[in-house]
Amino acid sequence: MAVNCWAILGLEADADSRSIKRQYATLLKVHRPDEDPIGFQRLREAYEQAMEWSRREPGIPSFSQREPTVERQSPAPSFDAGLSFELEHLRLEQHAGAQRAEQLLEDVTVDRLDERLAQARVSHCTQEFEDQLLMMCLSPRADGMLLAAWGLEQFNWLSTWQRLDLSPQALELLLRAYCKHVEKCLRELLDTGQVDAFIERFVALKQADWLQPFERHDWFNETLARLLVDSSFWSVQVFETLCSHQHWSATEDGGRCSQPYWSALVKRRDEQVFVETLERLAVLNDREPQSRAARLLLTPMTDTDRSAFTRRFFEADWNACRTLSEKLLRLNPARCRDMPNGDPYFWKALVPRRQAWPMFAGLFGASLTWAAGEYLSDKSGLGASFAAMLFWLCVLVTPGAALLWVWRPMADRFWSLDVYLSRAVSPRLSFRRPAPLVLRELLPCWLMGALTWACCGAPAFASYTAVLLALGVLSRVAWPETLRIKPPKVRLPTLGSAPSIALMIGVIGLTFLFYTITSSQLMGPDQGLQPFAKRSCSGPLDSRQECRIAPDYEQWYGPSHAQRTQP
Repeated sequence: MAVNCWAILGLEADADSRSIKRQYATLLKVHRPDEDPIGFQRLREAYEQAMEWSRREPGIPSFSQREPTVERQSPAPSFDAGLSFELEHLRLEQHAGAQRAEQLLEDVTVDRLDERLAQARVSHCTQEFEDQLLMMCLSPRADGMLLAAWGLEQFNWLSTWQRLDLSPQALELLLRAYCKHVEKCLRELLDTGQVDAFIERFVALKQADWLQPFERHDWFNETLARLLVDSSFWSVQVFETLCSHQHWSATEDGGRCSQPYWSALVKRRDEQVFVETLERLAVLNDREPQSRAARLLLTPMTDTDRSAFTRRFFEADWNACRTLSEKLLRLNPARCRDMPNGDPYFWKALVPRRQAWPMFAGLFGASLTWAAGEYLSDKSGLGASFAAMLFWLCVLVTPGAALLWVWRPMADRFWSLDVYLSRAVSPRLSFRRPAPLVLRELLPCWLMGALTWACCGAPAFASYTAVLLALGVLSRVAWPETLRIKPPKVRLPTLGSAPSIALMIGVIGLTFLFYTITSSQLMGPDQGLQPFAKRSCSGPLDSRQECRIAPDYEQWYGPSHAQRTQP
């Protein structure tokens, strides 16, 4: 039975020799000599006859007028020579396909892979294109993992739909390399704070076919937890998104998140809530220590504004700055880099010297002056004078400390007025530099001066004033570093707590007792019990004549009065 060679090849009758060869190479992969010898023999005869008709001269009638036929014949008893020829031809075709794929992948980029794949399909070298692309992904190329991502999506690598004839070793190496690439990309997105890009990448990976096996999904889940724990950046949105998609739950002790990671994540979440709370406090501009510390550290200011703002700080405010700096350095180093010189402890240079110690130095001078005056006036002992000095020092220091404890919070409420008055008046009222604040520092200082004058007199007040003026003048002298006067680091007890009040009362009591004991004088040899001067006519047995005159007067006015009225 004659069969049309064009029907066997699947071509039109006017096909050229190039099309015939290309179609023959394609069908040769289907009818291999070692698998289908009968089909191969029929294909070979059709190919040879079609090539013979394609080489005819133009004057020969067309195939529509005279079509070549191929007689169906029984299989040849032997075609070893033809088999060897076709095997060699098949190897040549495969080599040509590999060369075409290599040319298509030469200097290829990710954005041109779709175009090159379409050309490979036209050139019938798709399989060779895929094989060589897999090897390129494992090579040390800069864009190797980007090519692998395209191959995973296009050829379903690492999934159940991949080609079964791919090398298992190559696929295992590709899986390890691509897992490292995925972890690196997620870490970079998280560390740079690209929250939306991280979530988008996470959702795309969660839906990828190659991550659907359980062991790979467990690896992905643990990798996400580790990245969130180790990253310097924290986002509540990222944490809540991962908890929702990965089934991390606090009610189930972490759920699918392993316990070491879950405990660390919960701790970071709580600490981040604390940081966000401080950011809100910084915006409120409250007088609380945490609010002031948060505003100093987290709000952009000029150096002048920071210096002016910290002048109203108390000891509790500086302690809050220290606590907040430690937590920010541990929880959010990126925020610390935005601070002056990238140092979260920049505020230490703004801590002022203690401004209250000159007042207490003046009170000491006043009490010393009063004790010296007492010693010189009545020639009292040295111990008594020293006790008197301690006593008046405690008497003056106690209301001074109480005044500062009450006065400074009150003056802080009028901070704007205090700053205005200090700029206009303070440089003229005090020699000290920097000029003190009028309401916060100068006014309580001179109120204590008035109390000193009322308690200890004008000499003590003069001594108090002299000490303050001398310290003010010395503060304007540019002393060398070795001779610079530094304020004493003496911490006075803070009023308001029961132990500090009890301690102050005990000190005052002991001072008063010491003053009482030392101020008492020992009796001399002529002091003590003396002979009693007996009054005349006062004894009951006194029978003298003068004692018996005018009994009525003695009864009413006494014997002495009667004696005085006797003529």
